[in-house]
Amino acid sequence: MRITFISLYLRNSLFCRSYASSCSVQQFRNLAAGNIATTVEENEEEPWMDPYNKALPEKKETFSDFREAKVDWSYVERLLPRKFVPERKVGGYITPSGWRAPRENPPDLPYYIARGIDNMPRIFLELRRDELNPKTMDFEHVDVVVLREIYGDIFACERDLRFYLEKYLGHPIATNVDELKGIIRIKGADRALVEQFVYDYEEEFTLLDN
Repeated sequence: MRITFISLYLRNSLFCRSYASSCSVQQFRNLAAGNIATTVEENEEEPWMDPYNKALPEKKETFSDFREAKVDWSYVERLLPRKFVPERKVGGYITPSGWRAPRENPPDLPYYIARGIDNMPRIFLELRRDELNPKTMDFEHVDVVVLREIYGDIFACERDLRFYLEKYLGHPIATNVDELKGIIRIKGADRALVEQFVYDYEEEFTLLDN
């Protein structure tokens, strides 16, 4: 009796396994052949073969509605960086910010102060050590203004620059000339005054002659 039940159990289990394997093989063949409709129909008739497909809602539309907004992009485009460097503006006119365009013809002076590709004077700040404080035994620091790209007689430029700044400030300043690199370093004057000298020297004057 026990042997009979065991044989029946084994036969049923083998039948179920063979049926499941045949179904999976048949589904694989349908998918490989591109017969998706047959697989869907089989799944609808036998939902236990693919329970996740029956549980998920059916998707009818995958795209949402949209509305095209009319935007004037001209205000945004002028804020984007330029692809090319604009042409150099000349004429000596003054902008509201105080910037001056270079003259079309350089002044008749023994020296020439060049500008960068952005039409700005090449003026920089350097933080240098100053005198030693005997109380704290620490060096004090001072801002040094650096004027670069000076061509020609750089010593004549230094004399005009010194006269211009001392006349405006009312006290002597210290300067250092690097003839090989075309650089003048100024201590005791503000950067804005040196920039103003570059703008004024392009007009018509040699300060030492005035």
